[in-house]
Amino acid sequence: MQTIIILFVLTLGLTLTLKLFVTPKYGTDVANRFLERLKYIPSQTEVLSAITLRRWLADKANDSAIRGYIYPVLFPIDILFLLALGLLLGFASAALAGGLGFLSNVPHWIWWVLPAAYMASDLVEDTIIAAIFKSRIALTENSFRLLSALTAIKLSTVTSAIAQVVFLGALNGLLILFPASKPF
Repeated sequence: MQTIIILFVLTLGLTLTLKLFVTPKYGTDVANRFLERLKYIPSQTEVLSAITLRRWLADKANDSAIRGYIYPVLFPIDILFLLALGLLLGFASAALAGGLGFLSNVPHWIWWVLPAAYMASDLVEDTIIAAIFKSRIALTENSFRLLSALTAIKLSTVTSAIAQVVFLGALNGLLILFPASKPF
């Protein structure tokens, strides 16, 4: 339980640090983490696409934002965040499932699948973003589609991992409110 509390505090602390202190230094676009969350670039009026992203990357006015997005936003802070959140979701799921006797036959590792998938997809997404920003990977329609797919996978796996924790927590809550009656 102590591990879960530490991971929760660390996740919350990293979230607040990014949102309040780090990302605002690099402008509205980075503060909104547009590439990881939005379908548009806040400083532009068009839908996010390979063309609009290429235009944003080519604009010399965004040089500081590009550098800041890579370091310190993605590396190391977002990496620390994805590890803290993923581990929190994994440990919480395993602990909550462990409190449910009827799930005792389910292998322990199964509760880690969604959190691990989230961590892996977020890590790959961050790496691809940095590679595109540093021109290590050409920004083409295909690389943009790959990045969009990774973002969608990341968002769906983290949402599913959170839902898993909520569901297991709700089951535990129901068992506390309505304990199993003892046979006569």
